Amino acid sequence: MVSRYAFWWYTSCDPNKPSGRDWARQLGVSHTWLQRLVWRFKVDPTEMLELQRTYGDPTLAQLTEARECTEQLRKEGELRPRRRRRRVDHNDW
Repeated sequence: MVSRYAFWWYTSCDPNKPSGRDWARQLGVSHTWLQRLVWRFKVDPTEMLELQRTYGDPTLAQLTEARECTEQLRKEGELRPRRRRRRVDHNDW
């Protein structure tokens, strides 16, 4: 599902589309993972074009369902737990 949103963002011609970092943050993934997806799209977009033709644009309901499924898999131990990032306060230095 996230890859469909990434492809949607990548192929968008909207001059006001968010930056890659911002889009990745909104999707809940790292910007480096988004960059890897974009690289895959550049090399061979046929898989994503086929998904786009079959299912159309992704919807928020589909994204919500995919996130719930991912969370359930994480609870069952099928996926590794999320890493929590520590915020560094540079004023403490």
